[in-house]
Amino acid sequence: MSSLSFDSVAHIYDATRGYPDDIAQQIAGAIEKTANATPQTAFLEVGIGTGRIALPLASLGHNYTGVDISEKMIEQLVAKLGTNGWQERELPWGHLPDEAMPDSSPVPIVRRFTHTENHASMRLVVSDMTHLPFRDASFDAVVAVHVFHLTSDWQDAIKEVLRVLRPGGLLLHGWDENGTSNDLQSIGEEWRKIVTSLGGSTRRPGAPSKVVTAWLLEQGLPSENVNALTWHQGITPRQAIESFERRDWSSTWVIPDDIFSASIERLWQWANDYFGPELDTERAQERHFMISKTQT
Repeated sequence: MSSLSFDSVAHIYDATRGYPDDIAQQIAGAIEKTANATPQTAFLEVGIGTGRIALPLASLGHNYTGVDISEKMIEQLVAKLGTNGWQERELPWGHLPDEAMPDSSPVPIVRRFTHTENHASMRLVVSDMTHLPFRDASFDAVVAVHVFHLTSDWQDAIKEVLRVLRPGGLLLHGWDENGTSNDLQSIGEEWRKIVTSLGGSTRRPGAPSKVVTAWLLEQGLPSENVNALTWHQGITPRQAIESFERRDWSSTWVIPDDIFSASIERLWQWANDYFGPELDTERAQERHFMISKTQT
């Protein structure tokens, strides 16, 4: 199995991928609406990370479980829970009936939290999404945002998601998309061309959203795609290039260091010619949050 862990960027994850508070709340509301969620709905999120989806969604008054292979990402979420009124409860694994006891592997690391005012709970488990430590038919809705492209065993991950969903349950597969084409998009396109010309590849181990949707359809599970939210964010070409240079994005992690360094040097050369004095001029980038809804 090949999976990408976000341990190395956990400390900057929210700064590079977090949503503005109002956008995060609207995304949470859109997921809740798409799931037809009630206070009794049992949510699972695979790849919960720092909780950019989980925290606003659970705070609406839901029982929420999240798994992630990165302990450092979960630590970032735990810190946020502590400053947002969540109280930790120390209970052993196996306390809840959906928690499967492993035959030979170690008992999963679990941390549990409640929010009395919001009537919400959150359970955080260190686990790979290809081996979920839960019994069959345990959840009503599984949230998966920006995760299936990170593991070569993405089919196994989806099979696990389907296993733990109750009959009639929902897989809510989410991702961000850029809107109307502008010259900011040319930065990523040019960088990928440069990497290819140097003999590298930006391909990550898993599958993009369109491939996931097609695979689900092959299994007899059609999906409905919903543009849940549109917003705009300001960014300059320089800031966009610097995000590549810092290796903020998982597509930069799969490239050997020598090829990566050369690609960034060439990207700056191209950008100085292409943008000229406009390199520090802010653009309004249109963003969309997409949800693919699949019912079991």
